[in-house]
Parts: sequence; C-alpha cells; structure tokens
Amino acid sequence: MARRTVKTRKKKRRTAPKYIMRRVTAILLFIAVVTGVVLSLTIFFKIEDIQIKGLLEIYTKQEVSAASGLKKGDNILRFSVYNTKNRICRQLPYISDVVIKRVLPSTVVISVKEEDTAIVVVSKEGSLIVTKDLKILSSAGAFPGKALMIYGIQPSNRKPGEKVTSEDKDSIKSLSEIINQLSSLELLSDTSAINTADKLNVAMVMRGKILVKFGTVGDIERKCLMLAEMMNNHIEESDMGILDLSVSGKATYAPRNDKELAEAIQQAIYS
Repeated sequence: MARRTVKTRKKKRRTAPKYIMRRVTAILLFIAVVTGVVLSLTIFFKIEDIQIKGLLEIYTKQEVSAASGLKKGDNILRFSVYNTKNRICRQLPYISDVVIKRVLPSTVVISVKEEDTAIVVVSKEGSLIVTKDLKILSSAGAFPGKALMIYGIQPSNRKPGEKVTSEDKDSIKSLSEIINQLSSLELLSDTSAINTADKLNVAMVMRGKILVKFGTVGDIERKCLMLAEMMNNHIEESDMGILDLSVSGKATYAPRNDKELAEAIQQAIYS
C-alpha cells in the first residue's frame, strides 16, 4: 500500500508541470483570440466602400446610402444587416426589396429594388409624393422618375407622415379604392394619370396612350375588373385610343391617332 502511495505522489509531481503548461497555453490562446476579435471590431475591417446597386428612378444612390446609416470608417462586422434593411425601407417607402452583402475586408454592397411607380398628388399649392395608402412622404418639385400623377384633389394638409385629407372626403375615398384595385390587379405601374375632379367623369391614362373614361365612381371593383380584362386580353401594347367604361357593364374601345388622343387626354385629365 505504501509503495503505491509513493508512486502516485511521484506521478502527480511529474504531471503537474504539464498540467500547468496546458492551462497557461489555453489561457494565452484565449487571450489571443479575444485580442483578435477586439482588434477586428475596432481597428481592422473598416468600411471603405459602400456600393449601391439596382435600377433607381424614384430615389438616388446618395439617398439610399444615407438612409442605410452606414459610413466609411464604420466596422464592417458590427452593423446589423436586419436593422439596416429596415432603416432603408422605413425612410424610403418606395424601396420594395433590399439585399445587403459584406465583401471582406472593406466593402458593403446594397442592392435595392424600387416599387414600379411612385404616386404624386398634383395641386395648386404644389405636388406631394404619397404612398399607395395616400400617406404623405414629401413635397415634390419636378418629379424625376416614373410616377402616377393624381389630379382633382386639393389636399388640406401637407405634413409628411400623415394621410392626404381634403374637404371633399368622397373624392379621397374613391381615389383610394381605385388605387387599391389597380394595385391588386397589377395595373398600377401601367397607370400614368388619374383625374377625379369630376365625380361623374373620372378619367385615367394607361400606358401613356390609352385614355380610360371611367365614368362615375360607383361600382369601382367591377369597372377595374373590366379594365384589367381589356388591357390584358384585348388591347395591344402598341395600341392607341379611348377605352370607355362609363356605360354600366360595358367596355368599348375606339382607336385614335396621335392628335385626337392628345386632345382627348388634355380635356379629360389636364383641363
């Protein structure tokens, strides 16, 4: 028994230095890893280039970059992709999709896709850029990109973040219903102008060369379904003319030449 105890003690004495060395090595390795992580989050991997990709008509690349909140010199590993995407979509509502990639060591690539069409309410006091639910985004001068121009509404408020209101509440309601129907039928991007000033003769322009005489604002859903049927199945991309939906349950299309169509659009939309 005594001999075994002595041997055990000698074995412990021989293995103790090795155990201590392993512990020290593990501690030093841990410190090295932590130091590397700290350095990578503070000194290394700084953003040097922010690339904005995608076809932009509504916003500029500078606006997208600013909305991201990222700046040169920021650490490329520390920012949240999720929060950055949400920030861009919140500040630029016409951005419909955002993909962000880190390209180590120093480049961030932000790929964006815009909604097909912006909506601009035109009034005597100046134009307003609005969302599909008629929330005001900002005032607009000469809008540079593709837009659906709304005529016949006189907004009583112009504050960003609020919905467009007017003394004529029925016109706002009808306009909202028309936009919702066009959006659900995937016709919004084909619509370039709507005029709701005359409730008995609402008119719109499709593809820039089809004047649609919508008639009254009654039965909007049915009329929009008829519009979709005609635009998708009976009127060609190259056609130019007048589509009359004003007679209940009936759609009539009549071709027009350039001059005739221009005069008809001028009278129905811009007069």
